[in-house]
Amino acid sequence: MTQIKDAARGFDNNADAYEAARPSYPAEAVAHIVGRAGIGPGRRVLDLAAGTGKLTRLLVPTGAEVVAIEPVAGMRAVLRRELPGVAVHDGSAEALPLADGSVDAVTVAQAFHWFEPGTALAEIHRVLRPDGHLILVWNMRDRAHDWVRRFGDLLVDGPDAERPYDSFYDVDYAAVVAGGGGFTAAELWTHDWEQPSDPDLLVARAESVSVVGSLPPADRQRVLDRIRDLARTHPDLAGRSHFPFPYTTRVYRCRRG
Repeated sequence: MTQIKDAARGFDNNADAYEAARPSYPAEAVAHIVGRAGIGPGRRVLDLAAGTGKLTRLLVPTGAEVVAIEPVAGMRAVLRRELPGVAVHDGSAEALPLADGSVDAVTVAQAFHWFEPGTALAEIHRVLRPDGHLILVWNMRDRAHDWVRRFGDLLVDGPDAERPYDSFYDVDYAAVVAGGGGFTAAELWTHDWEQPSDPDLLVARAESVSVVGSLPPADRQRVLDRIRDLARTHPDLAGRSHFPFPYTTRVYRCRRG
């Protein structure tokens, strides 16, 4: 519970950095989600823990009615600023402020690892219509690249320090969903891609991480200085004004049983 409160404080502090630096989702992933889940006119979609609306804004052009729920005030403020036409509600995955069977699909992008899975899955099952889709999405840093691995290591102090931002990398979320009951077997789809980046964006990307946003100002600046030094000195980045940040997008998709 303390970790979740710290994360919420961090995201509240760094919502603008999150909006500026976090990657969007590749067109291939959006096409997969929209096509497989049948998202379009006449359908109602809940984007749960929507953050600043990175995925939300990509669902709006489908013509579906999109509803966003986000528990962090700073994130909600940015989301409302960026998407004034979308209904945005305060709420958590464990207590959704929606009626039973009121949505055709639930999307959760970059957030399910913060949920209490059993309670959240029961609530998602409650608000989904029969045969409605649940879609879990993550952009995962490709840590096969040494500088990307170093980026993650430098966000906290010490090799044994807890890194909650990596907590979802080795989890089989198909098994997590199966353990919750009430859903069909989840299918996994992946796509490798690159986000254009530069030294300033890399620093902002570090600032957008919850554990960095929750630090006292002096400690936060020390972390950001380490990231700027990484961009200046790592052999793969040194002297480059622009470089790609490699990601793999994972999409888990299942239906309400």
